[in-house]
Amino acid sequence: MVKIGIIGAGKVGVSLGKYLFDSSLVGFSLNGYYSKTTKSADFASRFTNSISYNNLESIVKDSNFLIIATPDGEIKNVWRQLKSYNLENKVICHCSGSLSSKIFTDAPSEKIYKGSVHPALAINDINSSYRDLEKAFFSLEGDREFIDIFKNILVKKGNRYKIIRPDDKIKYHLSSVFVSNLFLALGNISLKLLEECGFDESESFDVLANLAGLNVENFVKNGPIKALTGPVERNDFTTIENHLMAIDDGDIKHKDITDIYRLLSLELVEIAKNKHEDRDYTNIIKLLMK
Repeated sequence: MVKIGIIGAGKVGVSLGKYLFDSSLVGFSLNGYYSKTTKSADFASRFTNSISYNNLESIVKDSNFLIIATPDGEIKNVWRQLKSYNLENKVICHCSGSLSSKIFTDAPSEKIYKGSVHPALAINDINSSYRDLEKAFFSLEGDREFIDIFKNILVKKGNRYKIIRPDDKIKYHLSSVFVSNLFLALGNISLKLLEECGFDESESFDVLANLAGLNVENFVKNGPIKALTGPVERNDFTTIENHLMAIDDGDIKHKDITDIYRLLSLELVEIAKNKHEDRDYTNIIKLLMK
């Protein structure tokens, strides 16, 4: 029996424990949670029908598979504490998207099996995000012993996964940031520009809702080449020039928006060139690179 102990009782730890280690997962048992705050561990244990531990040593002793689900900045501190206990023949992993298992340095035994697991999903609600995890794609990296066990978990739960190299973790995480966090930055720019046109927030979201939603859906379903539309794809020099004139007006608050527009449009040119090999985008490139 693989006995799971989760260190950290926030949104990620609670959601993973609730989704992955329910009664349907034969051969695995969720022992419970340890957290710096007793209140968090108590909630997590009630929510997942497991135990609330009030000290780290107890959860280490009871578990042969430890998951660190703390913020990234705390993982090294937790590992430093764990090394003072007997970890031989135990598996230990963390849930950071950007850090690899290399953070587990100076292990006191060669028979400690280390790894990291990350669901490509925005986990933002401690009460409900576990339901979304059935759609999540997971990345795994680390020792073979860890990967073999976690692959088995994900296969049983029906999740897709990819084994990646430790040195690729930060680039993998950067990819997620572009399509999730930086997408929000672009949305915020859209809101600002509409506000300057006299739209209130509600009206702005009415304008952008279908445009953003359908575009993302089209991108995921068909890829960037087929999804691409707009003035860059059409090789519409005049419209792009007018866009730049509208925001490159000497106003300091528009300078960053202008730079973002130029750089992202140059990336769109690369997509457009693959979509329309017969079109000459030279003039637009020169305009964007001024």
